[in-house]
Amino acid sequence: LLGFVMSKFVGQERGQTFSSLVGGFVSSTLTTQSLAQQSKQQSNSNHLVGAAILANLASFFQIFLLVGPLNREWLGAIFPTLLVMIATASLISLYFLRMSVKSDPGDVEKQASESSEKRIFSLVPALQFALLLSLVKIVTNLCLILFGKAGFIVSSIIASFAGIDAILVNLAGMAGNSITFSFALFTFVLVNATNLLAKTFYCYLQGSREFTLKFLFSVLIIIASSFIGLLFV
Repeated sequence: LLGFVMSKFVGQERGQTFSSLVGGFVSSTLTTQSLAQQSKQQSNSNHLVGAAILANLASFFQIFLLVGPLNREWLGAIFPTLLVMIATASLISLYFLRMSVKSDPGDVEKQASESSEKRIFSLVPALQFALLLSLVKIVTNLCLILFGKAGFIVSSIIASFAGIDAILVNLAGMAGNSITFSFALFTFVLVNATNLLAKTFYCYLQGSREFTLKFLFSVLIIIASSFIGLLFV
């Protein structure tokens, strides 16, 4: 909703970078895929990579909205990790955006705007998320009971291919109760890493080789930085 309000208040004139930031609040995966598709029509992908990292940066801020209302103590525990990830993604995005050349962002802006409105005002994504959250809770809790912590981690990692929102809500509900804060943080770092790598695979399928390699290099740095946060727990 925040992303939709921002897009209506500021409008499309700010260009592809702002559209990517707004799109990241709605769906960083969808926005990344849209930018990857655009990379096939452009010779220089620096601006597109920077915009894609910016979209994922927006999704990191969204974690505060997902976890805060459910478990403020765990949010405090994961805050150093989030801070490092946000700082790293910001620097990477800034680097690629400064290295980029100006291009016509019209097509990407249109795709991002249309995709955002459809996802916000459609009932189907909301029902899909509710179903996914229910399945994640059932499967991960069963794996925790039957197979212990290893089973919980594996099931969470598999679920992260579809996104991490439902997993974060699940972790926020369990952290400090059935699992410790540190174990919940470790699981979050792993599922976030898997989710970023899954997006890279989607880029490989839909984008140019140059875009995919630069995006892969960027997410590997972000993943490496996320493990630094484990030192503070």
